[in-house]
Amino acid sequence: MTGRADPVALRLCLAIVRLGARIVPAPQREVWTREWDAELRHRWSQRVRMSRAGELRLVRRTFGSLVDAAWIRRQLTLDADAVHDLVHGVRLLGKTPGFTAVTLFVLATGIGAATAIASLADALLVRPLPLPGADRVMTIWERNTATGIGREDVAPGNAIDWVGRTRSFSAIAAVEPWSLDYTAPGGDPEVLYAARVTAGFFDVLGLPMLHGRSFAPAEFTRGNDKVVVLSHALFIRRFAGDTSIVGRAIELDHQPVTVVGIMRPGLELRLFEGRREPGLYAPKYYEDFESRVRASGYWNVIARLREDVTPASAAQELSVLSSQLARDFPRTNRTIEAEVVPLRDHLAGSLRRLLPLLLGASALLLLVACANAANLLLARGVTRAREFAVRQALGAGRGRLIRQMLTESLMFAAGGGALGLLLAAAALRAIAGLRPLDVAGADRIPLDARVLAVTIGVSALAAVAAGLVPALQLSRPRASAVLREGASTPRARRAPNALVVVEVSLALLLAVGAGLLIRSLREIQRVDPGFARGQVFSLQVFAWDRNDTPAKRSAFFTASVESLRAQPGVIAAGAVSAMPFSGANINVRSAMAVDGRPPAAAGEDALIYTTIVAGDYFPAMRIPLVGGRLLDARDRDGSRLAAVVSRSAARKFWPGADPIGAKVSIRFNGRPLAAEVVGVVGDARHEALDRAARPELFLAHAQMPFGSMTFVVRCQPGAAVTLRDLQRRIWAIDPQQAFYETATIESMVSRTLVGRQFSVFLLTAFGVAALVLASAGLYGVLSFSTSQRTREFGVRLALGARPRDIVSMVLREGLRLAAAGILVGVIAAAWLTRLLAGLLFGVTPTDLPTFVTVIAAIVTVSLVSCYVPARRALRADPIAAVRTP
Repeated sequence: MTGRADPVALRLCLAIVRLGARIVPAPQREVWTREWDAELRHRWSQRVRMSRAGELRLVRRTFGSLVDAAWIRRQLTLDADAVHDLVHGVRLLGKTPGFTAVTLFVLATGIGAATAIASLADALLVRPLPLPGADRVMTIWERNTATGIGREDVAPGNAIDWVGRTRSFSAIAAVEPWSLDYTAPGGDPEVLYAARVTAGFFDVLGLPMLHGRSFAPAEFTRGNDKVVVLSHALFIRRFAGDTSIVGRAIELDHQPVTVVGIMRPGLELRLFEGRREPGLYAPKYYEDFESRVRASGYWNVIARLREDVTPASAAQELSVLSSQLARDFPRTNRTIEAEVVPLRDHLAGSLRRLLPLLLGASALLLLVACANAANLLLARGVTRAREFAVRQALGAGRGRLIRQMLTESLMFAAGGGALGLLLAAAALRAIAGLRPLDVAGADRIPLDARVLAVTIGVSALAAVAAGLVPALQLSRPRASAVLREGASTPRARRAPNALVVVEVSLALLLAVGAGLLIRSLREIQRVDPGFARGQVFSLQVFAWDRNDTPAKRSAFFTASVESLRAQPGVIAAGAVSAMPFSGANINVRSAMAVDGRPPAAAGEDALIYTTIVAGDYFPAMRIPLVGGRLLDARDRDGSRLAAVVSRSAARKFWPGADPIGAKVSIRFNGRPLAAEVVGVVGDARHEALDRAARPELFLAHAQMPFGSMTFVVRCQPGAAVTLRDLQRRIWAIDPQQAFYETATIESMVSRTLVGRQFSVFLLTAFGVAALVLASAGLYGVLSFSTSQRTREFGVRLALGARPRDIVSMVLREGLRLAAAGILVGVIAAAWLTRLLAGLLFGVTPTDLPTFVTVIAAIVTVSLVSCYVPARRALRADPIAAVRTP
């Protein structure tokens, strides 16, 4: 035998023999050692030359003959008893598939809910933003105290004053949404979403460029502003990550523009409500007329607090400044206040208010799930009392029994954790599918390593929490006697009963919240927007660059509308400057004076929205004509300026009178205009279904040629018309025209409901989970109770009790617990649902039908949960019960 074979084979075999000799019982040890010692000595004396394969065969043969499979299993584990516990646990789980499924589902529900909400909260509220000192970055908005509407975009005049007159910020900048047309070689024209930013914007962010540089001070002036900075997403998508793009010129709006920098990845600002993330940034300088624009808001302001300034003190400074502007400009600023919102809060959107509630609910759900699992394990443990008594009688110590129970609990926790992780992943995919527009990054919430670690930790804690209580109780000496004698007493059932009451109250609270949001969503979906939204397409364009004169703009839109009308299947076609529910509305608001009436007094609201329409806009939207006539071919260039007003404008400016024939004066884009009212049309909601229609005045495009318009096309039901067909019609007029947004009106309206649908989804999911856990808890408590009272039920049956009496007894016990939970839940819901008041529409926080429906649902579920243990109680054997001492 070679020297190489000696240490590799023979010494390993000798080591195995010595190890085995220490473990096997003494009678076997002597024979075993003697036989294999002789075998090994024989092989040693022969000194057979062996290859490495031969050596390995010797080891395998020796090893396989030396020990059996059970011995190998014991030696390959740290604790052989743990393996026996594991095998025993697997067998028990297989014998009770129903119990196993219920317990796994309970744990998976709690772990899944906690993991999903923890992932969401971590991404939106905890994970640091990719900005230095991100907690000091603020966004600033307008809030109109008269309308009660939330955050609104800022009017340029107000933004300029904020930028120039505040001292709380180390850097402050205005941001204007923009778009630029880009045509790739061989591709269709494309609109790139952009933002024009004033000096200080990149100082607010505090981030250096990934490649290149930010804007130089001289580039914030007229003529020097032909430069852009690309977002990292656009850099990858459109330019394939080619860093040579920095310093090169690309054609935007048919003009050469130099790319000077690339922003860092992972930065999502979503500065404007309901609008897409900018793909590029361009320098913005202030125009002279912008300081006078205070009625129309379409800017945002972003700022970085000084080190010694708090958000509260900055808000106070802006409040004082808003009061000064209200005195200086009472017509436009009387009800306008500034609102300072941390960037993180802005990015969290509508979830900022809901997430803390859901985090608390998820933590409570996890605790309830663990307690339910403990109750279920305890209920099953009662049926195993004889097994534990026998094992104790055979010498098993209490620690050994506790370890067996905890091993089974760990198996449940491992299975529940794995299923919970799948549920969490599915929930996050559902959240991504909803794509709430006001929540940045909600479409890509990850389950990263930290969340996985949390899930593993939660699963382990769930195992200890769910298994320790029944393990300690069932492993006590004479556990079966204790359980038989005293566990059915009311005192022993106080803790489980209290848990059920908490579960039912939590389920009612969450279900009421979900019900209120569902009713609100249904109510808002029933709101009439003022137009028929089916079979209508919209195509938004900005046609200023190649149509730089009023005559060119008039000719382009007239020809385009006629081309759209000629498309087979089209009923009506028109265009409008402020399209309802559009993400980029051109809202122009100014004061209006009515001839023959005194001018509005200081502080009196005389503002009206001015909208330009072309073609058959009103028929295409099916906005009804209330009085007079619509704008038509008579309203052309050179004729007297005609106007149509909405019904709400007629009520506001001519209460109780007919506005037809009235002469009005307004300003549009800084230009004074005088017009005659020729018609009144119905109201149309613009921003959202839960916002009232605004007073609006319409002018004809032929008389006021405008470049920012949205084509509106109504098609016949079932007509095979696509957005692409309509785009080709416009490209036939101008092949280089890009489209800012193309969509159906139905999708545009539905988009405004995504935030509400998101809240409904989250609360409904939690309500269902809480209801499931409550039913499982009620089932577990009653199962435990009935298993402890088997002898009592048998005696009752032996003494003449009817089966339905036993069923009624168990049902009454369960329904008492449910009733107590309902009472506590109703009180809690009546108080806590006020927190949802800002999310409700057409429903009060104490809506009676919602409360009644939820209570009825919980009573029904409780009856079902109670009936199964009640039927099981009838299995009690009266003869065995009487004979039992």
